[in-house]
Amino acid sequence: MILPEAFYFKCPLKINCGSHALDHLPVELAAVGARAPLILANGNHIGKKRLKTVVNAFRTSGLTLGIYDGLADRVEPELLSVLANVYRDGGCDSLIVVGSGPVVDMSKCLNATIAGGDLATFDDNGGGDADNSAALAPLMLVAMPDGNGDEATGYVSDGQRRLKASALTPAAAFIDPAMMKRTDDRELAEGALIAMAQAVEAFLDESGSPMGRAYAHTAIGLIVQYLPMALRKNNRDRSVCAVVNGQVAAGCAFSGASANICHSLGARLANPPDLTLGFTLAALLPHLVGYVGTKSPDRGGELLYPLAGEETYAITATELKVSRVMALLWEFFEAVGVELDCTIPSSLVDAGLDTEQIETLLSQLADEPLAKCAAHIIDSARSKPFR
Repeated sequence: MILPEAFYFKCPLKINCGSHALDHLPVELAAVGARAPLILANGNHIGKKRLKTVVNAFRTSGLTLGIYDGLADRVEPELLSVLANVYRDGGCDSLIVVGSGPVVDMSKCLNATIAGGDLATFDDNGGGDADNSAALAPLMLVAMPDGNGDEATGYVSDGQRRLKASALTPAAAFIDPAMMKRTDDRELAEGALIAMAQAVEAFLDESGSPMGRAYAHTAIGLIVQYLPMALRKNNRDRSVCAVVNGQVAAGCAFSGASANICHSLGARLANPPDLTLGFTLAALLPHLVGYVGTKSPDRGGELLYPLAGEETYAITATELKVSRVMALLWEFFEAVGVELDCTIPSSLVDAGLDTEQIETLLSQLADEPLAKCAAHIIDSARSKPFR
């Protein structure tokens, strides 16, 4: 392991996992002096039974609950002022979000609104506002299987822009088997593929911290081992819990990473209706490893450890480690595709992108700081790899 000359790592997220993990919600709220949480959810998506499971965690707590379960599967900025009034008029002092994606984005945006600012006020790149940060409400995350790791970070979208605001990171995440039942396989796999890419990018980040790499190592190992098992329904609830732990760990690692080239490319390429972000990242990720391997074989080769374990890492020759990592990633994506009864693309052409679309993207990237790296990845990912 190479120790950077200087690094910064902060992970404010506490993780509660296991049977009856939700029973710790009142305890964690009490620890931050909160007694009147507002629960936010998309009731139509998670279902009444799972929402009731969260509410039942408070049955003997004596806490006052507010509930709004009408959030949509998209960010609704026009609803933020209404929810802020509900929060204030109800005497609420904390937030609990049950869900993933836009539901968690809405809770982070609401927290910024409650504190008297907007997302830009808390943007890390804008310097942030310590005074406003002090006014943020404690935010608790009840993780769901369709998450992708972003939920555990300070990354947030208001529907038009995506910012990183570390102050908006949840204080705690709760991963309970009771919330993992009736999981949609495609949603689980999509979120896990995105989280896998987050973890790999964080692991390969040359300016990243050893602590961030430790989270990334854990995330990669959990997702690779347990996602195929979860899709095969082997010990379903436990396997899904392990995958969700991987997603949360990936988010913690990704929060401290400086490079996210695959995510930037994936967001631009995932335009065709059949091409999801997770599948796009799967097509790009091995080629990122290949690029890193040409610049730093040791760093790229170290990825073999979390992917295959210490024994395989130890017996594989140094000059073969990077190619073995790439092969294992393709094997993993193929295995997931088999369980989903679909094909996860191993190239951009397989993903349905034509030459004109690829060339257009390359021209758009020409003046960006990571243009050389992006061009190498795209050129390598154009056609089906030889393996």
